[in-house]
Amino acid sequence: MQQTQTVKSFIAAVSCLALSAAALPNVALAQVGQATTGKATPQHSTTQRLTLALGKSAIVDLPVEARDVVVADPEIADAVMRTSKRGFLLGTKIGETNVFFLDSQGRQILALEIRVARDTSELTALIQRLVPEARVVVDSVNESIILTGDVPNGLAADQVLRISGQYAGGTDKVLNMMNVLSGDQVMLRVRIVEMQRSVIKQLGMNLSSSNILNQLLPKDWGIKFATANGFSVNGAFLGGTTLDSSWARNFIRPVSNTFDDAKSALRDPSQYAGAGGYSSTFDPTTNITKVTYGPGELVTGERTDSNIQALERVGLARTLAEPNLTATSGEPAKFLAGGEFPVPTAQEGNRVSVEFKPFGVGLGFTPIILSPDRISLKISTEVSEISTAASFRQADTLIRDAAGNVTDTIRGLSIPGVSVRRAENTMELPSGRSMVMAGLIQQATRQSIEGLPGLKDLPVLGNLFRSRDFQSNETELVIIVTPYIVKSTTMDELQTPGDGYAPASDAAALLLGRMNRMVKPDSKGLPKGRYRAPIGHIVN
Repeated sequence: MQQTQTVKSFIAAVSCLALSAAALPNVALAQVGQATTGKATPQHSTTQRLTLALGKSAIVDLPVEARDVVVADPEIADAVMRTSKRGFLLGTKIGETNVFFLDSQGRQILALEIRVARDTSELTALIQRLVPEARVVVDSVNESIILTGDVPNGLAADQVLRISGQYAGGTDKVLNMMNVLSGDQVMLRVRIVEMQRSVIKQLGMNLSSSNILNQLLPKDWGIKFATANGFSVNGAFLGGTTLDSSWARNFIRPVSNTFDDAKSALRDPSQYAGAGGYSSTFDPTTNITKVTYGPGELVTGERTDSNIQALERVGLARTLAEPNLTATSGEPAKFLAGGEFPVPTAQEGNRVSVEFKPFGVGLGFTPIILSPDRISLKISTEVSEISTAASFRQADTLIRDAAGNVTDTIRGLSIPGVSVRRAENTMELPSGRSMVMAGLIQQATRQSIEGLPGLKDLPVLGNLFRSRDFQSNETELVIIVTPYIVKSTTMDELQTPGDGYAPASDAAALLLGRMNRMVKPDSKGLPKGRYRAPIGHIVN
């Protein structure tokens, strides 16, 4: 083999060889056994195209003896001359180049446009053996694999894609242009049922007692005792029944100008006149004398108050959601029925931005039809609602003046929480069959007792010095999924909830209290045959 001929000598000889090139006989190109998938395409001129598999070779038979061989890029292809008329071309790197064969006088014998690509024959044979129902054509461009042709369903397409990904070193190097003949759609019906039962019991008693001892100690001095038992589980008394009772006893003596301490008797009214004395009035009809005393002062005072709070609350909640969604095999679909609520978030520079969080009933899935009666599903379903249980409230901000007095109050932000039930799963089901995707049984019990240490533990009487707060929540959740292979239909065969609705007339609304007209359903929408049962309904 000779590669010493320079590019300059080749360019100079091209013009001389142009006239003689057409007179040369055809050149034979042969491939080496099954070691390559490359082939040459003869043209009317001496320039031919040859596709070589990477790492494979091809035989070139020349009509005349060649003296020089020029390879434009030796890194892509290499030429080896075993005889003056037979050479071997080797594909060493993916790419394109050209090769020129020259005779002893520098004339062009053959020009080859060479393309070195991956050898896809092994991959083609592997696909035909493992997925015989697929009619796939495998091509290569640079480092990538291109898949074209027809496959019967999504499962076959996925198998061909995974096989090609292993061959190419990753599915990112595989371009999928296959046509899936099974164009059916999948409708997914999800049924979410949740039952919640809650029980709250609250019972508490608070006592307070005060005693004023002015006869022994300085004026307006006394003792006060009180208990303040709270409800720590629920945070506060949630309502119910409240019973308040009080008992008071006061001893008041008149002021010194109306009462003579030495004689332990009231002063003579004739000796004192004014608001501090007393007066008497005789009623002859009843023979009773009414005495009115003047002002007095508190000597001793006793007061006892009691407060009893009792509540028992039982709650029952049922949540039912049945979202339906249809998607093409292999394509994802999403559905959300609910809303979004704003959540403020802090940013740089003391700025606040608002981010919206979704809530409601959400459904997302990606179906793949494996066979006419088998479906693979990747499902994500969610039921969320705004809840105050996990809410966050920012503290209030007080505005003060220069003297430190509170002049205004800025209420803090209140951000609600979200109660979420979410499930994600991948499963295979026949069309029309159901399966429980997820289930949950949860029971939570919280209880607290608050009271005066020691006294709250007394039998029976301990209820006077303690409060009890009890809360129990029970939840049972079931998520059922049912896929169907469906096909499109005509508009006449479909019905909507608003079909046949019409608002009531003014007379029917005023006289009969109706909101909609009573209309007879279309005969086209009625089932065939006779229906033996009570029929009809009224919307209240």
